[in-house]
Amino acid sequence: MTERKTPRIAAVLLLVYPRDGQPHVVFTERTQTVGNHQGHVSLPGGSREPNDPTLEFTALRETEEELGVPCADVHVLGVLPEVETLGGSFRITPVVGLLDYQPTFRGQPGEVATVIEVPLAHLRDPLNMGEHERETRGATRTFRYYGFGEHRIWGPTGYAVDAFLASDYPDVAARALRQE
Repeated sequence: MTERKTPRIAAVLLLVYPRDGQPHVVFTERTQTVGNHQGHVSLPGGSREPNDPTLEFTALRETEEELGVPCADVHVLGVLPEVETLGGSFRITPVVGLLDYQPTFRGQPGEVATVIEVPLAHLRDPLNMGEHERETRGATRTFRYYGFGEHRIWGPTGYAVDAFLASDYPDVAARALRQE
């Protein structure tokens, strides 16, 4: 029997902001040189550091490091249910945040290969969802994903998007951005 490791605690930011008059969500494609999940599409974020007072702080700190979005500019709307990576190596808390201006992202070259900006309406459209099969630990599993051009948003990031879209946060964010 394989002993299961204690998962690392992490937090990511599901950041909603205006772009071309419409709410968008930012994702990153991870570089091939990062330690985990190379090339995957993810939300900005990372492991909790010992000095991080909260997981919200972790998500904001990591987003500032990865994309240059000032922590102080993000209004935290709330937290979504935890998700785990398939192998259980990470337990991730998605934090929902709102930025009331159109940001200029500066991707950290060691971690971010590509900044991916997805309109909220695109994520909400069922025509942009699909399923794919993947061999994992000797078994074939079916995963749902959100497609955006050549990118697939799946796994823990897809689960976070699922929870976000099932919540009131998309409507709250859209209303807040219209008022700005």
